Amino acid sequence: MTLSITTGVLIQADRWLATAQRIALEAGALMRKQWRQTHTIRSKGYRDIVTETDLAVEQLVIERLKASYPDHAITSEESGAEDSAASIRWLLDPVDGTTNFARSNPNFCITMAAIEGESPVAGVVYDPLRDHLFSARRGGGATLNGKRIQTRDTTQIAEVMFAVDWPRNPAARREMWQYAGKLIEQARTLRALGSAALNIVYVAPGWFDLYMARSLHAWDQTGAAVIAMEAGAVLGTLSGAPWTPSSPDPVVAATPALLEAFYTLQEGI
Repeated sequence: MTLSITTGVLIQADRWLATAQRIALEAGALMRKQWRQTHTIRSKGYRDIVTETDLAVEQLVIERLKASYPDHAITSEESGAEDSAASIRWLLDPVDGTTNFARSNPNFCITMAAIEGESPVAGVVYDPLRDHLFSARRGGGATLNGKRIQTRDTTQIAEVMFAVDWPRNPAARREMWQYAGKLIEQARTLRALGSAALNIVYVAPGWFDLYMARSLHAWDQTGAAVIAMEAGAVLGTLSGAPWTPSSPDPVVAATPALLEAFYTLQEGI
């Protein structure tokens, strides 16, 4: 997959990444403070909730981004997309794993990405409870707390530890289980953290070998995707179409050799 970005954007990417890291750490401190409190939980759709912390973190991050880069646009899970022709857009999920957060389950994060068009430029995923700051910018490699990370060299399906996220729609869940069920017959084991960003970004240091999901929003996946790609993974789709942040197709993240093995296994579904 090749998603090109302009030279001028690459020159600015380190500065944008540093800003995102700083903001993510500040937002993470707020999440740590509030996660064991009693939450105000509101339904916003089928199997979909929002808490007061989602909104508070979102407001903090948007204010910081606007102060730093007033000419950039922002798309956030709770506020939606700004109607802007800005060449750089930030994608934000203030609390990825809200259901976990609302139940004091310690698997959630904040994830942010800067994109130019459909091309990811920089991404951050911060797990505030474990103090794991994953970061990357295009062409700069991926890091965890400042140390370089790299995907595992797993090539055999029998050795795969893979992760999934379950869509909310019942029919989509049944379809997803077809893929996961076929893989679990031969793979080593399956995990589901309840946070798409964590599931994807765990491919970067080799904690997972492969990830797949039926339906994700751009803000769920893009920050983690650029980190995984810079660590050696590739992003694809279950249909075989090229991956982009706004692609409606189900997503797969793995090393190149493992992705091909996965596609071969799934033939016929």
